[in-house]
Formats: sequence, C-alpha cells, structure tokens
Amino acid sequence: MKHLLTIAALIMTSQAWSAEPPADPFASRSVVAGWTLSHFGKGEQRRFETPLQATFADGKFTLQADSGMLFFKRSDEADGVGFVHRSLEGDGSIMAKVTKFDDFHVWGGAGVMLRDENKPLGLYMCAMLETVHVKDQPDQHPIAASIRMRRQVSNEGFRVQRPDQVKLPVWLKIERQGQTFRSSYSPDGKEWKLLKEMEIPMGPKISAGLTAWNRYGKTKFGTVVFDDVQVRKAP
Repeated sequence: MKHLLTIAALIMTSQAWSAEPPADPFASRSVVAGWTLSHFGKGEQRRFETPLQATFADGKFTLQADSGMLFFKRSDEADGVGFVHRSLEGDGSIMAKVTKFDDFHVWGGAGVMLRDENKPLGLYMCAMLETVHVKDQPDQHPIAASIRMRRQVSNEGFRVQRPDQVKLPVWLKIERQGQTFRSSYSPDGKEWKLLKEMEIPMGPKISAGLTAWNRYGKTKFGTVVFDDVQVRKAP
C-alpha cells in the first residue's frame, strides 16, 4: 500500500510539471537571422485574438494575417498587429515583391512598413495591398495599392487608394530621406508610381519590415508572400 501511494504521488507530481501553461503565441521570436516577429497592441483591439504567422523559405517570407488592424488615426484607435522587422538607422528604404495575396477581406491588407516605435501608437508609413469593394459586384474583390500612415501625436493619418487596380506580382517600396517618406508601387520593379510623399517626424533609428492583417476575415485570415525583400541603408 505504501508503494502504491508513492507511485501515485510521483504520477501526480509529473502531471503537475507537465501542466505548464502553453507558450504565448504573441511572444516575439526570430523568423530568420536578422528578422524578428513582434506583436503590439494585444488587448488594445477586442478582436486581436489570432497572431500573425510568419515563415521564411527559399528567399521568401510567407505571412498568414493576424486578426488585428493597422489603423491610421492617432487619437483613440491603437494598432493591434504583428510585424516582421529589422532595424534601419538613418536614410534608407524597404522594397519587396508580392507574389501572392489571397483570402483578404476588404478591410484587410498587407505590405511593407517603416515604423518609429513598435507599440500601438507608433508613427509609421505602410505601402500596402488591399482588396476593394466593387459597387453592384459583391463577389468581385480586385486588388489595389494604397498606403496607411500615422503622422503626428494629435493629427489623423492619411489613407490613399489608387484608382487603378493592380495585378500580381507587384512591387512595394518605401524610401526615407530625413523626415520625408515616399511610398510607391511598380508592376515590374523598374517603373514606379507614387502613392504618397509625406513628412513624418520619426527618430533616427526605426524598424523596417512586413505586416498583414485581416480583422473581418472570420475563418479566412489571408495569406501573402513577399519575395526578394530588401532593406537598404542609403549611401
């Protein structure tokens, strides 16, 4: 009987040790050397329940969108998104070729981003793709290139959607020179069309990276593939 009690105690102890809480799916982690996946704004947005998933293989980043949202106001709408990023100090740029953009809701999107602070109300500019609602054609969701950004502590951001739609693949780029940020896109990586140029008072050291969100996607969280991602410091 004494031996049975000892065995039972050992089993209960092992079960207690094995019942550790699961790892936080929103915790920061390395995706590939030099690139980190971080989440900010968890708890800020009620629907931010599913984290961004990111992998790197064969020179490509594949992102499955989170259930958060990248907002473009400074006042009361804090971002809640995942961000695959690396540091960029001083003038420079980020560019990527988007080869896949599937299952995104009309309020979802994905793109390249330069961001001052990785927190819910950080200043940023994001050159992105999003699906567009076509009047009287509810089943049609073409892709458009656009931007989102947050410029100031008290000012609203600015969102522009190009009237012309785009087809994959499409290149996205943001360049920084001092406090001037310039977003553009290209159908071939050579001829570029301006989305927006704007002064944003970011600090000298910022983050450059990739993001994707699909807040109203329900069971479809959206998948995007970024190829040939380049973060370059200006000479």
